[in-house]
Amino acid sequence: MRHFSFHLLLLSLITIFWCSCSDSPQEPLGAPSPVVYECNERLFAQARAFETIEAYVPEMERMQVNVLWLMPIHPRGTKNAVGSPYCIKNHYAIDPAFGTMEDLRHLVNTCHGKNIRVILDWVANHTSWDNAWVKDHPEWYQSAQTSDEQMWNDVTFLDYSNQEVRDSMTACMLYWVNEADIDGFRCDYAHGVPNEFWQQATSAIREVKPDAFMLAETKNVSYFNSGFDLLYSWNYLTAIENVYSGTKSIASLISISKSEFASTPEGKDRLRYITTHDECYDKAPSSIYQSAAGELSAFCLTIFMGGVPMIYSSQELGYMNTINFFDYKILAFRSSNPTRDALAELMTAYQNTRLLRTGTKQAGALGNKIAYVEYTRGDAALLVLCNTANSVQSASLPAAYQGARMQDLLGSTSQTLGESIELAAYEYRLYRK
Repeated sequence: MRHFSFHLLLLSLITIFWCSCSDSPQEPLGAPSPVVYECNERLFAQARAFETIEAYVPEMERMQVNVLWLMPIHPRGTKNAVGSPYCIKNHYAIDPAFGTMEDLRHLVNTCHGKNIRVILDWVANHTSWDNAWVKDHPEWYQSAQTSDEQMWNDVTFLDYSNQEVRDSMTACMLYWVNEADIDGFRCDYAHGVPNEFWQQATSAIREVKPDAFMLAETKNVSYFNSGFDLLYSWNYLTAIENVYSGTKSIASLISISKSEFASTPEGKDRLRYITTHDECYDKAPSSIYQSAAGELSAFCLTIFMGGVPMIYSSQELGYMNTINFFDYKILAFRSSNPTRDALAELMTAYQNTRLLRTGTKQAGALGNKIAYVEYTRGDAALLVLCNTANSVQSASLPAAYQGARMQDLLGSTSQTLGESIELAAYEYRLYRK
């Protein structure tokens, strides 16, 4: 397993825990594992969204979130526009519906008080047609666009062969680090911008904030060399969806996961998720995971397969429909929710077993539909079982666990396992010895 070990990042997250639920009562658990929350502001409020999101910070904390990713906060363009938040009219401004700079600073300060870092969604490769740069600096834009770029008629693409473009975009990013104490960036369509720019930008950002959290939306591993800490796991996302939709085997998922990590340099990592704003726009979670229970099962398997977990806002509510992230769709974040309670319990167990996850990992299948992941560290072991099917499944347990006395991390009980296990539809269990 590749570990999230870029040390400067962990220094800023560091909190040493000594508690009765640790892997060993004599040994500290160490730094919390990074957990990202992708926040779609248009799901929270149609006015003063930053305030509403700030009020939700205690629930993020309960879900063990320590990196808050704000989707684009900037005003959207209106010329040739379709309402996309990735159509940026002014990289220095905030959409008035979200609040003011002071509101953003207050949100960031509140998050920092809870050891939660805040990163901005950053769109570097294009702007809206009514961005002031189009009129003031037409030479900053490409004369011919690639086939990818031609799909997005609402935006026009910057020319990164021009050093003025590189310097100006770097200055934009530094503005938010300096003025709002932003902790890093999730960089949209990162592979649409040359590595040379990202090397310049990440270097400049880390001169101001050495432990900046830098996430690239790409699977192109060359971007690890540009200062990014994490890349996306698109191949894994497709694989987990295929398993839960019943079209591929658990073995195929494990193979793809191993392949992604094999191409991940030491000290770097992969963002792991079961849905995103893009994915939820294209297809309803119910078409893949059937129910909130199915989504929880897939997320349990995903977080214990390795990488850095990411929760997309709405996922914790068990919301099963598509979401058009161009539009407002206010969800009931303030109401109590059993899916969020279950997710918080799962993530607490995830953080409390991080020391064990530095051990030896093995993943496989029990029968056709029960996936398992185990970690062993000395005499201790963690066994994760996930039913990937919407039906009761039973299978023989690995020999090492037959008759073993184990602690149920979700039921807070101790039990002796039998020779086999039966799991209800989409049920997952976590055992530790």
